Amino acid sequence: MTLSVEHGLLVGRVATILSEREHLVALLAALEDPPRAAGLAPEDPLLVTVARHHRLTPLLSATCGETLPVRLAETFRRDRLVTAARNMVLGQVAEACLRALTDAGVRTIVLKGLDYETRLYRVAGARPTSDVDLLVPAEKRRAAFAALDRLGFEPRAAAPGFDDPDYHEVAWTRQGVEIDLHMALAPLARCRIDYSAVWAEAQSSRVGQTDILVLAPTHAAIFHSLHMAIDHFDVPAIYLVDLARLLPSAEDATRADALAGTWHCRRPLRTAILLAASFLTRWGAARSAATPYLFSRRVVRSYGSTTPLPRAEQLFRKLVHFDTEADALRYFIVQSRRNLREIVERRVRKRSARERLALNDRRSSRQDVPPGRTP
Repeated sequence: MTLSVEHGLLVGRVATILSEREHLVALLAALEDPPRAAGLAPEDPLLVTVARHHRLTPLLSATCGETLPVRLAETFRRDRLVTAARNMVLGQVAEACLRALTDAGVRTIVLKGLDYETRLYRVAGARPTSDVDLLVPAEKRRAAFAALDRLGFEPRAAAPGFDDPDYHEVAWTRQGVEIDLHMALAPLARCRIDYSAVWAEAQSSRVGQTDILVLAPTHAAIFHSLHMAIDHFDVPAIYLVDLARLLPSAEDATRADALAGTWHCRRPLRTAILLAASFLTRWGAARSAATPYLFSRRVVRSYGSTTPLPRAEQLFRKLVHFDTEADALRYFIVQSRRNLREIVERRVRKRSARERLALNDRRSSRQDVPPGRTP
């Protein structure tokens, strides 16, 4: 009896995954060919659930608004309005941070969501983002901390080792808005990114009324695929659309693949490209030159569920998406040390994030530290 029940649950689980995947395929097909949006079923609650999980509803509204069934068009339009309002708030916060960082002598590159909305989509509210991602030079780490501190942001102990001098990012929060301050695009032990090239080839763009820097398209695509790999490729499908727009031609994908090999990021990029090409068929038709990585198809086969990946699968995907065994070994040695230290910090020393980053008291840091100086 127990075996029969377990078998029934497994069959039901597989059926749900297939159904969710089929809905996702239909939604992405509508984005590539807007007239197909007319065939989406407005009475199917799972369709909206899948579309929202994959952060596609605002883009569907912007792209297919005239062909969507009325009920879906209204639902997706409301989601787009919420996204536009949220992005406006994040954009204003980003502008304030950029001004403060500039005053402190810190060059800054805007990453991911806010960059993508302007660069890739060019219409308000089409691309949801949940936070502000900024890249600063590693040697300006302390000056950047001081600038955010003066703006009233508080650091957060988001990951083991966040307070190590060579950690690649630190999360800061203020009134429900989070800033991910990056000193590198990925853990330094994971790959071999040429940051002199990243900064030299950064391009000009704009957020609101502020001139900004963004990553060169090839660099942005490699960073994007690394971010997908760090999240075990269990990411919303809007990430697939992002990648297709960052690498619009086969030549772009080939250039990115060559550079990713130099930077030890090729496996993440190849899996990301195959995943996007498998669901965005028109874009994928031009990707025949891309060689999939050995385990890329395993990722593609299981993509589309709204249920989080099991922990064992997360660890497996992380392990097999290092370009070399030496990269993987170095990363796990560094992370093991950080995890052990985090246990001591949380259970024994119990220091706040401010204390661990050696930040002064909020009042003294605001009153006594001149703009641009490190506390």
